[in-house]
Amino acid sequence: MTSIGKWKLGAYVLAIFVAGGGSGAFIGWQACRRLPITPVPTAEIATRLRARFQSQLALTPEQAQKIGPMIDQAMRQVEAIREETAGKIFANVSNLHEQVLAVLTPEQKVKFEELERERRAYLRQKFGPATNSQ
Repeated sequence: MTSIGKWKLGAYVLAIFVAGGGSGAFIGWQACRRLPITPVPTAEIATRLRARFQSQLALTPEQAQKIGPMIDQAMRQVEAIREETAGKIFANVSNLHEQVLAVLTPEQKVKFEELERERRAYLRQKFGPATNSQ
């Protein structure tokens, strides 16, 4: 094989590699955009923490018994923070909608309410019935 032939073969292989990598990255990006980002349940976090502490720290039964309630308390606080944050977000969005409605014409208000129903239905489908329940 001549040196020009080897060069062409290398260029073709590189082009195929780049095209495959680019299309794979694009498909992965599209898939990730569609996946819901749901928080890990606090019970699962607590279980993981207990297991990690036990395996990596070799806790005694007495230590595990003392640390268990600490983990439970921390997870209750995490859940409270999540609920508080979600409430603030929903209140902010509701406030925005009220401000927007004050500017719209009656025809636009009807369309806006329709768009809002669609958005809420989408969020319920994507994240579950408890989300955006306002």
